[in-house]
Amino acid sequence: MPFQTYECQHCDSEFKAFEDANAAQNQFCSPRCEVDGKGL
Repeated sequence: MPFQTYECQHCDSEFKAFEDANAAQNQFCSPRCEVDGKGL
């Protein structure tokens, strides 16, 4: 299974992840962007 390219919901940068990875499903490129994007 090849990597896919996604765009981070928080910082708009592109990142690569496996289709079934948490990063691909949440569409955040890093834990920091996920925390900031969700307002945690």
